Amino acid sequence: MEVPATNALSRQTLAKPAIERPATISDWMLSFADRNRVRLFGMLVVLYLLAFNGQWRLEPDSALYLTLGRNVANGEGFTYQDIPHRLAFPGLPRLFAAVFKLFHSDKTLPPLILMLLIGFGTLALTYRLFLLYADRPTAVLLTFGVGISRLFYRYCFELLSDMPFLLGVMAFLVGFEAVFYRSDPDHPERPAKVAWYDWCFLIGGFFIAVVMRPTMWALCIAAFLALAWAAIRGPHRTRPLVVCGIMCAAVFVFYLKVRGADNSLGQYEESFNTRLDHLPTLIHTMFAEYIPRLFEPTLAQALFGTRLGPGLNTLAGIAILVLGFSLLWIRPLWGLWVGMTVAVVLTAIKPLDRYFLEVLPLMVFAWWTGLRWMERRFSGRWVSVTFIALFLLGATTNLLRVGEFIIEQRRRPFLEYYKEGRFASIDKVTKMLEHRVEPEAWVIAPPKVARILTFLSRRHVIEPTPEYHWVRANYHTVYVLEPLEDPARQWVEAQPAHLGPPVGNPIPGHYDPEDSRPWVLRRVIADTPASGPADSPAK
Repeated sequence: MEVPATNALSRQTLAKPAIERPATISDWMLSFADRNRVRLFGMLVVLYLLAFNGQWRLEPDSALYLTLGRNVANGEGFTYQDIPHRLAFPGLPRLFAAVFKLFHSDKTLPPLILMLLIGFGTLALTYRLFLLYADRPTAVLLTFGVGISRLFYRYCFELLSDMPFLLGVMAFLVGFEAVFYRSDPDHPERPAKVAWYDWCFLIGGFFIAVVMRPTMWALCIAAFLALAWAAIRGPHRTRPLVVCGIMCAAVFVFYLKVRGADNSLGQYEESFNTRLDHLPTLIHTMFAEYIPRLFEPTLAQALFGTRLGPGLNTLAGIAILVLGFSLLWIRPLWGLWVGMTVAVVLTAIKPLDRYFLEVLPLMVFAWWTGLRWMERRFSGRWVSVTFIALFLLGATTNLLRVGEFIIEQRRRPFLEYYKEGRFASIDKVTKMLEHRVEPEAWVIAPPKVARILTFLSRRHVIEPTPEYHWVRANYHTVYVLEPLEDPARQWVEAQPAHLGPPVGNPIPGHYDPEDSRPWVLRRVIADTPASGPADSPAK
């Protein structure tokens, strides 16, 4: 007589074996990434250290942030050229000010080290986000994918607000995921107890992002809509909703405070209102210029690190956009954040790959999710070939561009190769201004170098723009740094004034590769005496 199986082991033995789905290429990749996670993260660290050379990649925007930070550190307030500044957002300049105070120096090496550490911190948050959402293999693979992205890699070495803003965004997304979606492992129907550091990520990350860039309004709108979604559709968690509501109110208070300060948002409001007042022009610009540029080649360049070619850029851009918007069905906040970023790029600024850095981890995740969906949804050899080709396309193009960046960073002397040698003579020009120009004097310089020379030389170096209409040759000591551009020449003629003989020796070098004229410093001599009080700088 057969004895019935009553224990669990017997039931398991007699049960029909479950039909398991064959392992796919993506499964193998995830398993490989998890087994080799220490090696992969070690490769990332080495890859980043290879490009670190301690050299400032000279840019006008970063020079502005550095100068503002130095002035704050020196007790001069949020000023530029002795004038209260109203354009740059306060976060990054004040961060630089803290670094300058800590090291008692305005050298750029400490901020460069800080920016690299911010990059590593952002990668750690990327790992944390996808570990919370998916699993460790997925977190490892996606973090490595973001780390080898040429867009992400580059801005770890730029003294700009892009990477600190992304740090705040990722911290906020990690906190949002933990407090709204994390469940108790023992009771999946219950929310897990939120750790104190998750609240720190949620609140701290949000406020880091808010003070870094004016596009924080896009994040605020995306967060508000995600909160409304959670209140209506779920997950219904009262405490996080209350906390996030308080955060939105605090942002409004911050807006009122910053708007009334010297570094107010007035210029951003004026620019945005001007665009809205000329709505037909804005719509025409969007459809005739911005949308074509978005697909040829901005989106493809942001994700793949390079242009893929006419037509291919558009196909890749459409796929990226569709996959990015599809994140709404995975996490509403993620899809809303991608959508708001696209909206801001098309209406308030213009399509450049750097403006998609703030959603790059989500774009990498969306691309991987799309490849996994295709592999699971269809069958056949062509699916495997397509999967491998698209996966290697993103990895290979980015790694090649990262390699180019490393080579550029390691070349010596660095400034002779950076941007085709446009700044090769900047140190000599800086010394000339320090020795030949009085501290209270003004220097009119060619475009793109004025802010850089202001930081390096501690002199008032400006471009001949309407912003400085009050600088007059018969009241101020003014110099011109040749070669002259048309606006500078027109400014001299309008004074009226003329240029004196060269001050010091000409310095070989050029900013424009097509212009071989040397740098020459000349004093501006007024043709008419002063006839009244000088204008005051606009406050």
